[in-house]
Amino acid sequence: MPATGDDLFDESVATRRVSVESVYTRLKASLGLQWSPAAGGAATLGATRLAGRRVPMVGYLNFIHPPQVQVIGEPEIAYLDGVDDGQLAHIIERLTAGATKLVVVADGQSLREEIRRAFDSSGIAVFETAASGHRAAYRLRHFLGGALARQLTVHGVFLEVLSIGLLLTGDSGVGKSELALELINRGHRLVADDAPEFALLGPDDLNGGCPPVLQDFLEVRGLGILNIRAMFGEAAIKRRKQLGLIIRLVRPENGVLDAPDRLTGSRTTRQLLGVTIPEITLPVAAGHNLGVLVEAACRDHLLRMQGQHSDEQFAARQERAMQESASCD
Repeated sequence: MPATGDDLFDESVATRRVSVESVYTRLKASLGLQWSPAAGGAATLGATRLAGRRVPMVGYLNFIHPPQVQVIGEPEIAYLDGVDDGQLAHIIERLTAGATKLVVVADGQSLREEIRRAFDSSGIAVFETAASGHRAAYRLRHFLGGALARQLTVHGVFLEVLSIGLLLTGDSGVGKSELALELINRGHRLVADDAPEFALLGPDDLNGGCPPVLQDFLEVRGLGILNIRAMFGEAAIKRRKQLGLIIRLVRPENGVLDAPDRLTGSRTTRQLLGVTIPEITLPVAAGHNLGVLVEAACRDHLLRMQGQHSDEQFAARQERAMQESASCD
C-alpha cells in the first residue's frame, strides 16, 4: 500500500499568483520587452475561473474565450487592421471584458491607437517585443508554468546519485545529512538540504530545487553548517533535478529489525502531487554501509527503469530449475 507521509510533506497549491510587473522583470532581457507601465502592472496571473469556466493562461489573439495573456503577432495585427469599425468595436469589447491582464505585441508590430487606448483604460498591460509571436508565447508559457506550478516542501536531503534525483527522508537525527555527506564525498551531487522544494512542471516531472537561503549548505550533526560548494567544488552542486527515487531511513525499535521480503526488499510507492515515486526503506543499524546500499539501490532502480527486475529474473531462474528437475524425475 502506498505510504502517505503526511508528517513529512507539506503541500501548498492553487493560491500562487504572479504579477504582470514580475513577468516583465523576468522576461525583459530574454525577449527584449518594451513597456511603459501606465496600467496593469499590479494585476496578477494565476488560476482563474470566469462564469464557471477555467481561463487559459497564454494564447494567441482570442476574443471568444480570451486567455489571461494574449500574444498578438504579425498575423493577428494583419487581421485587426482588416476589420471594419463595427467589428473592431465588438472585438475590443470582448477583449477588455474578459480575464485578459496582459497583451504581448510581438514581431515588432504596433497596435492600432484605439485598441491601445482601450487596453490602457481597462488596466490591461501591453508589452512590445521584436521577437516572434511563437518565441514570446513559448517563453511566457515556460516562465508561468514554473512560477505557478503546484509545489511541495519536504523534510529531507535531495541529491543527484548516478543521474537519479534521490530524496533521503526519515525522522530527525536518523542520519540523513551524514549519509548525504558520504555520498557527496563519493562524487555525487547535493541539490538541497533540510527543505527541498518540488514543483510539478509536467504530468510526471516533479522537479526539485533548493530555497535560495539554503543553497550550497549542508548541516551535519557535530560539524555544524558546511559549505559544500566551497569544500568540494562546483561539480558537487546540482541546481535542480527531477525526483526519481525516495529512500526512507528508519531506526529499528528496540534494536530489532523487521524482516523485509528477502526477494523484493522493502519497496513501496509514494504519491506526491499526483506523481507516483518509488520508495525504498533502509534500516539504520551498526555494520550497515548505507552509502554502498544507496548506490546499489540507485543502480537497481536504473535497471528497473530499463525493464530489468532482478527479483523477477531470480524467481524465473528458480522456477526453470525446478521444472527441469521435475522433468528429470
